[in-house]
Amino acid sequence: MENVFMRVHEHWLLIAQEDLASAKLLSHTPLMTALFHIQQCAEKALKAYVVLKKGSVIRTHDLVRLIDICIEVNKEFETLRLFAAVLTPYETAGRYPTSDFIRLSIKEIEEITAQSEFIFNFVMHRINKT
Repeated sequence: MENVFMRVHEHWLLIAQEDLASAKLLSHTPLMTALFHIQQCAEKALKAYVVLKKGSVIRTHDLVRLIDICIEVNKEFETLRLFAAVLTPYETAGRYPTSDFIRLSIKEIEEITAQSEFIFNFVMHRINKT
């Protein structure tokens, strides 16, 4: 039986891991749904770190803003800023029609999935060090 008394940051990580698994399954198709899960994985992993270190997290989908909060605790998070900037728009891209929407190729979806997974693994490594 699973521990129903999971700590909050662990719950964030579990959801992030599920988003990563969904993104990986969808990344081999040109489905825009993958973009949402790609962004969500990174967002939830960063929120897990913030919750662990600060006790709570703001409601935002802006990964760069979350990186800034992580940097307050650990300067190493600066290395994720570019990935965060690339991934942030995918929280809504493909879900809402816009004039600047560009359909990504399977290769491009796989590349940004790798960026999200890098953020997830980066966070996991920092959490496991504490």
